Amino acid sequence: AKLQSMVKGARIAEEMVAKDLFRIATTHVGSLPRPAELLPYIRGDQPAPADFQQKLASATEELFAKQLDAGIDFVNDGELGRRDYVTAARNRMDGFDSEKAATGAADLEEMKEFSDKLEGRKGLLTLTKKTEVKNAACSGPITYTDAGLKDLQEEIERVCSSAQAKGIPLEKVFFSSPSPGTLANFFQDDYFNDHTKYVEALGKAMQKEYEAIYKAGLTLQVDCPDLAMGRHTKFKDGSLADFRAAAAVHVRVMNEALVNVPADRTRMHVCWGNYPGPHHMDVPLADIIDIVLDAKPKYLSIEACNPGHAHEWEVFENIKWPAGKVIMPGVLDTTTSHIEHPKLIAQRLMNYVRFVGASNVIACTDCGFSTAAGAMNVPTEIVYAKLQSMVKGARIAGELAAKEAVGKA
Repeated sequence: AKLQSMVKGARIAEEMVAKDLFRIATTHVGSLPRPAELLPYIRGDQPAPADFQQKLASATEELFAKQLDAGIDFVNDGELGRRDYVTAARNRMDGFDSEKAATGAADLEEMKEFSDKLEGRKGLLTLTKKTEVKNAACSGPITYTDAGLKDLQEEIERVCSSAQAKGIPLEKVFFSSPSPGTLANFFQDDYFNDHTKYVEALGKAMQKEYEAIYKAGLTLQVDCPDLAMGRHTKFKDGSLADFRAAAAVHVRVMNEALVNVPADRTRMHVCWGNYPGPHHMDVPLADIIDIVLDAKPKYLSIEACNPGHAHEWEVFENIKWPAGKVIMPGVLDTTTSHIEHPKLIAQRLMNYVRFVGASNVIACTDCGFSTAAGAMNVPTEIVYAKLQSMVKGARIAGELAAKEAVGKA
């Protein structure tokens, strides 16, 4: 009788998997490697040729095809035409005619033997005090310009037309945009002299961008490293209480900017910075999770597999998961070329499935694979090998979830 019951249970589990009742979908955070031949134009190192837009459109279709071939369910254009994930949005607004030194990261400032190796590298953060990095700063009232909206619409149209050319429904395409707090983290205030007022002004301006993305039929992803990385960068000299207060303001302002965008059409990404540093100054997830969960987006992408945060699935043991929320834990480390085994990916996913249920989990990456054009820790061919492994791991996790559900029944 026990053997018959076991066989029956196995059969039920197989039927559940066949019906996709426990299927775990896959996605990634956003940035993917850009074609090498387009990098000089994307970064602005060289003037773009007359046919640049046609080349960009063709490359976008190819990138969509690569994601489909890898088996990814929710895709994007890899942020193909952007220099990085914040500058395009800042360029669409008036009020940034000053310059100030870019903020540094506390872990890199302490571990100088490591950070000194980064001399000469310039990005959105000061990676070493040996190399000065300056970013645009707020110099006056902030407005989202008509020219900026036109530029955004052109990017949206390229993404939509390329997706449709590959037969991808727009509801399976996401389009990323920085949160108001993230913009404030990288572009210093030289006008308001009040952090809350500065973030609120950014939120009012960025509302136009968020709503345009939603109205185009795309899923909006708001990038929110300010809610984690902000602690050891912009707020590194203050207390945890100070940072939590600022993070709460960031979430409130973002929610206000999303007032006309449904929660189920919005995802957010929270991370501690996609640089291969020591990261020993990262704020623990347990210290910010309550604030993060107050955010409106239904889908939450979070770093969950790198050496500093792989253990933090335990945080979910002690919180009440909000109804309707979906967790997108990172199961691929985007700073190493080591390809994760599908069974390891399945194990990582099951840590979350057991707390929130398979229907509330989507497999994701820790962060982007190329947060700035040309800045890659992982070669292109390995990026897609990792994504393929994630798809296999998600399939295994779905099968495990079905078996465990039958066992509990």
